[in-house]
Amino acid sequence: MEALDSEVKARKTLGTVEYVESSGFAQGILPTKKDVVQNMLYLLQPKRAGQAQRSKEDAAYLLAEHLQEHWLVCNLHTIGTQNIKKLILKMYEEFTRLYQTRKQRQNQAFTERADKFNESSEKLFDIFCTDTQLRNKLEEYSGIKMTGIEWKFLEDQRSERKMYYEDFTDKQELKMMERRQKIQCLEHFRKLAREEKEGNKSKEMTYKSDEQSDEGTSVDESYLAEDENGGAPAFSLRGRRKRRCTAWSTGAAAPASDAMPLECQHIRMSIRRVRPGFYETVDKVENC
Repeated sequence: MEALDSEVKARKTLGTVEYVESSGFAQGILPTKKDVVQNMLYLLQPKRAGQAQRSKEDAAYLLAEHLQEHWLVCNLHTIGTQNIKKLILKMYEEFTRLYQTRKQRQNQAFTERADKFNESSEKLFDIFCTDTQLRNKLEEYSGIKMTGIEWKFLEDQRSERKMYYEDFTDKQELKMMERRQKIQCLEHFRKLAREEKEGNKSKEMTYKSDEQSDEGTSVDESYLAEDENGGAPAFSLRGRRKRRCTAWSTGAAAPASDAMPLECQHIRMSIRRVRPGFYETVDKVENC
């Protein structure tokens, strides 16, 4: 039965390297680019998909989620699922283009590109989240921070790949898997962190725009807005107080044409506005 399974596995050879379909990743280490290609070969097989044919988009998305789970067990946060999917599709398209090159066109340039791809396939498929602020938020939501050992493990997987994540097979794995089930979806918390970050930026922009609007509005503009709205102007209390103080303090420096005569100051607040008490006095006189 095992011999039969080995015969039906999808195999593709690029140069001197053979890529064989695979349904998972080795425990205790982070997947390489070759591992990702081999998993794509598995997911795109009609018999594996359980349908006529699974699209590359669907296969890449499933693989992206699987990669995130694998990295999470090692307590390493990744970039978003959609970004991982794009990286997978880009790499697999390059592999497919090289593999499907006709023999008549496999010249020296093709050999160099194929050798370069095969050499890079043994390196880490790096999807680590390098955004420090976003990573801190993800660690805060998950409740577990990266330790020095995990940083060393990540650097080793990027270079010599000699270390093995032992916690993969002990109780720590169970704890992390339980935590993942409680979280349910990393993308949800990634979205919360991104919205909080954008919200802080929007608050700062709103505060700056409010300050600029307060400084750029004159006293006459505030009275015009009040007349048009039929009530108090739509400014903050701080802004109204500031403008009123400015208006009375600079009244002496106003042009002669806009100055209010002394005999009218008990009736009018400005040329455009009559004091409210004037109308109250008129009503009392009429009702006597």
